[in-house]
Amino acid sequence: MRRLVIFLAFVALPAFAFRQSPPAGARIGVLRMSDDDAHGAEQTVAWTVQKELRGELRTLGFDAFDARTTYDDLARGSAPDADFYVEIVSSHAVSQPVGAAGIGSNAVGVDMAVVVSRVAAEVRIYDGKTLGLLNRYDLQQNRTAVVPTAVGFGGRFFWARIPLPFIEYAQVRSAAREVAREAAARIAGQ
Repeated sequence: MRRLVIFLAFVALPAFAFRQSPPAGARIGVLRMSDDDAHGAEQTVAWTVQKELRGELRTLGFDAFDARTTYDDLARGSAPDADFYVEIVSSHAVSQPVGAAGIGSNAVGVDMAVVVSRVAAEVRIYDGKTLGLLNRYDLQQNRTAVVPTAVGFGGRFFWARIPLPFIEYAQVRSAAREVAREAAARIAGQ
């Protein structure tokens, strides 16, 4: 029995401490994603998640700020002082129509589609002093909506079709905001 108590003291208690949440008011630096890790849409999604995460953490009572550095630079010793650091290690966004239809008359037409947007991100939390990994989360949000994807207009001899990619982009941003909201809730232990 005594060996079991000693085992639990050395194994179970540190494992419990490994998963604890930062205290309210803690200073949390949100790290930037390395430019080598993401390009294009992934980088845009990472920036959206980082920005929204800072706002959500502030709403929950933390002193969250943009650390203006990556984890690699932080490990080399150039970093602002923080109690904890949060890193978006990878992000992934996909937006694709799964069904579409065109509606129109002689002069005007609209393409409508069922668009599914998925955003996934890996979030890591590090101790501010030791840079030891405290926790990590794999988060994902999906958005499905019927949206216009293009409009067309014209007449007998002329017809023009204008795509509307910003509507799909808005749907991806909405999913990215939800990922940030979920990450902030998990960090706060809610």
